[in-house]
Amino acid sequence: MNGAAAATQLVELRSYALVPGRVEAFVEHFERHFLASQEELGMDIVGQFTVPGDDARFVWVRRFPDPAARAEALASFYGGPTWKEFGPRANELMIDHTDVHLLVPDRSAPAFVPNHAPHARRRGPQGDSRSERPGSTVVAAIYDLMGDDQLRAEAAEAMATAWHAVTGDGVTELGRLVTAGVPNDFPRLPVHEDVTVAVWLLSDRAHGEAANTAAEAVADSQGLTLRTTYLAPTARSTLR
Repeated sequence: MNGAAAATQLVELRSYALVPGRVEAFVEHFERHFLASQEELGMDIVGQFTVPGDDARFVWVRRFPDPAARAEALASFYGGPTWKEFGPRANELMIDHTDVHLLVPDRSAPAFVPNHAPHARRRGPQGDSRSERPGSTVVAAIYDLMGDDQLRAEAAEAMATAWHAVTGDGVTELGRLVTAGVPNDFPRLPVHEDVTVAVWLLSDRAHGEAANTAAEAVADSQGLTLRTTYLAPTARSTLR
């Protein structure tokens, strides 16, 4: 796929398997030490989530506004003092960190997270004015595009149609993204390189059923394999 050629940003959707029962400890450690510190190096941390019913899963979204600087930013962070001091504790709580999709926002979709405010500028404890989790559910729908550019265009059109059908049900579209199709320029952190996917992020003011219905409608209309995960945004997540 060549969609990354004109991309203004790269996005990582990262899903971590953790030591069972330690997700809240990981969230506290991650958000205390790894939000502003990464953003100081040119990365945006725009979403942090737990998975209801799974005490060993953490999902987060990292954005690179300057794709050409991705490798340098990651090398600076993982070779820098913050990771040296606090990385070992994070590694103790993690079992696997390799379920990662490297994506770009679909060009037919609205801007991706245009309202993100850097964490260091947020007011309150630990640099954030928010202290409670939002009541919304974020649904992450991942479609297997089988490397077909035509499917990508058709899926994007189907997403727009399905979203308009549920806007009155408390569903908000957060983002449409597709596999970037560029080499991983920081191989120390693996990403999926053998699949082509579309990712649809939807926020549901209820428990996710309406958003999931929309996601399934796209899969059914296009004959696509779908994997859906319900996500609970943390108090400090921009995506919510």
